[in-house]
Amino acid sequence: MNTKRLLFLSLIALAMAGMVFAGNPEKSGTAAGQELLIPIGARGTALAGSGIASISGVEALYYNPAGIAASGQSVETMFSHMRYIADINLTNLAVAANVGFGTLAFSFQNVGFGDIEQTTESAPDGTGVLFTPTYFTISGAFSRAMTDRIHAGVAVKLISEKIMGMKANGVALDMGVQYRHASGINLGIALKNYGTGMKFNGGDVERLVTLPNTEPGTPNRRLSVPTQRDEFPSTFEMGLSYDVVPMEKTNLLIMANFLNHNFGNDQVQGGAELSFNNMFFLRGGYSFGTNQTKYEGESDYIWGPSFGGGLRYNLGGTTSIVLDYAYRTANFFTDNNIFTFKIEF
Repeated sequence: MNTKRLLFLSLIALAMAGMVFAGNPEKSGTAAGQELLIPIGARGTALAGSGIASISGVEALYYNPAGIAASGQSVETMFSHMRYIADINLTNLAVAANVGFGTLAFSFQNVGFGDIEQTTESAPDGTGVLFTPTYFTISGAFSRAMTDRIHAGVAVKLISEKIMGMKANGVALDMGVQYRHASGINLGIALKNYGTGMKFNGGDVERLVTLPNTEPGTPNRRLSVPTQRDEFPSTFEMGLSYDVVPMEKTNLLIMANFLNHNFGNDQVQGGAELSFNNMFFLRGGYSFGTNQTKYEGESDYIWGPSFGGGLRYNLGGTTSIVLDYAYRTANFFTDNNIFTFKIEF
């Protein structure tokens, strides 16, 4: 199959996916584990999440676990910090290692909310009591090359949330495949955040209740209000990328991605990365939410264009350090800033 035909068929597949799948914006904001949708790493964020087909290395643990084994490195470590919306900070530590029969990867992600003042029904303006929610996700993944062109991977995530006396835990699964053609065309598919969902339990749902038909003076009983188990915000993603070499030592990677969301609008994502000598990188991306709802001329899809750059410095042999930065614009909220530091061996 020649390059033009493969590229044409890939574009047709993405177009068909956009017609066949449809998100569910009526359920927006009702899923559990919303932190699973926050992007990780400056490179993927700068590309607006469009790198499903070409992402590689430890950063692929979030976007498509199939790409973890595609980097060719023996060991990679990554530290990433994001200044998210509403004074929320996201920190991620990750490591990936080639163990011969494949590549194993692990990550720890923490969402920092800072101190929040407690509010109650009787004190809606605050009680003066401060609390700090604890949200973290631990991930483990395995990826390997099935052939010289096909990579596959799977990731398991343990999600934990605690707010004062309430806590919830859940397990989610990611699966992905990448196909890399010698012509420079890459295809990728990823299923993400499929799992048990989450249900909050704890002392904060207990209430003192006077039971009906009891004798006067009977002490109130402490009863728990039943809580509901909510699903994770699962997604199905298809993407392709095309690797172009416009001149010596210069590479241009063009990407497109379609994301089907079971708790929101579907998204069409695009991005490009220009690199020189595999050392300097410039990136940009844009994501568009389908079936957007507008209120007073403003769309409910808050994300705008994203930009970024990177520097890879070789320390000798196969050892390199990588510094990446991304800036993602947002409506209604402050824009995002993401810094990533990686060491490759």
